Amino acid sequence: LMIKNINLQYLFSYLGIIPYLILIIDKTFFNQFQINFLHNFSIYYSLIIFVFIGASNWNLTKEIPIHKVIYGFLPSLLSVFLIFFNLYSYDIFFLLILCLIIQLIIDYFIIYNTGEIRKVYYFLRIPLTILIVFSLIIIQL
Repeated sequence: LMIKNINLQYLFSYLGIIPYLILIIDKTFFNQFQINFLHNFSIYYSLIIFVFIGASNWNLTKEIPIHKVIYGFLPSLLSVFLIFFNLYSYDIFFLLILCLIIQLIIDYFIIYNTGEIRKVYYFLRIPLTILIVFSLIIIQL
């Protein structure tokens, strides 16, 4: 009976924080992962989330305005550049954090400022983005 009341999209979204928690716990208590691994994994995992958020705004069953199509594609394009810079050993942590925060702010104005989905913004997008940003900062330190 309780399962019917659980929104699986919310549940899986929040479960996506687990890899960050594992990295933070390891860094804080166990030190089993090399620091380079911690940094790179957190970057690439965050980029997957960044791209997924952009793509989740697409609706392929109907036509959407061109600015939403471009906006949904931009995280993929930015991620290619961030991966490239990371592979060349540039420190992209704070740039990645900035991208996540900008995406959160723009999402509000383009996607979530009207209608019923505003609840998703306040109970999913904001808390998860804050958790991701804080996790990245903790892992970076």
